[in-house]
Amino acid sequence: MAKAPIPARDGISPLRVVLRSVVPSDRTYYAGASGDSGFAFGSVLEPGTVLPKPTPAWYHEEVPPEDPIPFQEIPVFQGCGLMVVDKPAFVPSTPNGRLVRETVQTRQRVATGNDDIVAVHRLDRLTCGLLALSTSAETRGFYQQQFAHRHAKKRHRAVVSGHLPLGTEWQTFELPMLKVKGERQVRVDTRGKKTVTRARLLQDHLVELEPLTGHTHQLRVLCSHLGAPIDGDDTYPIDKRLQLDNFSDTLKLCATHLELDLWGGVGRGVWTSPRLVESGFWASTE
Repeated sequence: MAKAPIPARDGISPLRVVLRSVVPSDRTYYAGASGDSGFAFGSVLEPGTVLPKPTPAWYHEEVPPEDPIPFQEIPVFQGCGLMVVDKPAFVPSTPNGRLVRETVQTRQRVATGNDDIVAVHRLDRLTCGLLALSTSAETRGFYQQQFAHRHAKKRHRAVVSGHLPLGTEWQTFELPMLKVKGERQVRVDTRGKKTVTRARLLQDHLVELEPLTGHTHQLRVLCSHLGAPIDGDDTYPIDKRLQLDNFSDTLKLCATHLELDLWGGVGRGVWTSPRLVESGFWASTE
């Protein structure tokens, strides 16, 4: 990732662009790194300056205020260049175009004054539970790669609206899933990417899910495909359209368990969501 010559502003990272011909006057641009650039790294590129060749630059996007989302993430762990929080439903993990300020990543940057905080995986906006964020550029790749290479261990619990074809022993489901640009729903389609999920029944209508791949809406699609959509799902099987200000229907899906190797070779971290009991995800047999 290219290094930015300017810091984040209000917890929001600057954006990179390649300018051509003339420096625009729509905002302030700062020279980026380039081996043959005629501009000092981080210097202001004056509007109207003629550019003899394409020039990398950075700028701050104007982000309008956002209505506060009235739910707050819960700190679970901090250390070894890592922060684990318990994310509430309705708050996105990272900026997504629609919401930038009211995301866990931006909120935590502002709260801590640390602009190096970056989520190293994602949870859907409507999914609650454990979310891991790197707190330094040095450790970011270490934690991201554990998710990319399936070395991180994640488990979710879901309350479903029907009866899934499951027993109390783990079963493995492989489904091809296709995300079409511009569509909210992910399809089960032979043209899609292979997804792998382990699942088991904990008690009537309560299932435990372990995603071994990381496809968009993977667990929600699986449950709906098997005939028992997750309670509170606004997209499967029926798309109720995006309603960012509707906090009335809570998706009953929680990332309850997370395991990661910790930076520095100090062992493996294991965390459980504090929402496990509060949100009704606790099995009566436990």
